[in-house]
Amino acid sequence: GYLSDGTMVVVEDGSQHVGDELPVVVTGALQTSAGRMIFAKPEASVMA
Repeated sequence: GYLSDGTMVVVEDGSQHVGDELPVVVTGALQTSAGRMIFAKPEASVMA
């Protein structure tokens, strides 16, 4: 998904949640010439 500032958010194993909102834990970030990318895991998978 994307944040309001255009940052792309990539959620590991998130394909079944496309269109949903879910709590995530950020695992990394990357600044590119095209903008920022944030990588995350669903919060439930981190707690399990």
